[in-house]
Amino acid sequence: MNAAALFNAAGEDWTVSNFEAVNFGAFVGDSSRMSRIAERIVTEAVRLGVKEVATVECGTAFRVMKQFIGPQPFNVVTFVELIDRYLSEGRIRLDPGRIKDLTTYHDPCQIARNAGVYEEPRRVLKAVAPNFVELTPNRQENWCCGGGGGLISLGELEFRMRSSRVKAEQLKSSHARIVVTACENCHSQLSDLNEHYKLGMEVRFLSEVAARALLPPGP
Repeated sequence: MNAAALFNAAGEDWTVSNFEAVNFGAFVGDSSRMSRIAERIVTEAVRLGVKEVATVECGTAFRVMKQFIGPQPFNVVTFVELIDRYLSEGRIRLDPGRIKDLTTYHDPCQIARNAGVYEEPRRVLKAVAPNFVELTPNRQENWCCGGGGGLISLGELEFRMRSSRVKAEQLKSSHARIVVTACENCHSQLSDLNEHYKLGMEVRFLSEVAARALLPPGP
C-alpha cells in the first residue's frame, strides 16, 4: 500500500508482480533455483515491456535481480532509489516536519554494503525527519542487523538476540526514538532486538515513512 501511494502520487505508470520477489534459492545457495525463481519476474517484465523493475524492501531480492542473474532489458532499482528520484524530480512532495522525534537509519547489508545504496535513503529520511542522527559506525561499516542470509526465517530467536547484542548497543547509544530501514529481514530483526533489549524504539520502513508524509501536489 505504501508503494501504491507513492507510485500514484508520482503519477507513475506502474503494475505489480504476481510473484514474490524474495528468493529462497539465494538463501540456500542454489544458483539454479535462484535463477528459476527470478525468471518468473523477468519473463513477466519482458512480456509487459517494462522499463524498470523496483524491488520493495527486500535486500536479497534486489541483489539477485541486480547482480546475480545477468543483464536484462530493463533497469533494476530498490524502491528506496525510486523514492529519492521522485523527490529530486519534484514528482512527490513530503512534509518536512512529519517526524519530530530523533530518528536514525539502519543500512541493510544487501542494499548498502553490497550494492552501494547509501545516500538515497538518507536524503528521503532527512526530508521528513529534521532531527536525524547517524548510527556509529554507519554506511559500509554499519553493524549487520543479525537476521540476514535467511536467518530470520529460521527463527533461532535466542541465538539471534545473543549474537546481535552489539547491534542493540549501537541502537541504544544513538538515543534515537525511531529507527528506519529498507529491508524486511532487517525490520523483523530490529523489531525483535527492540523488544528483547527493551530499547523503547519504533522500527519503521522507509516507504511507510515517505508514504505517510506525502503532501498534495504543489501549484
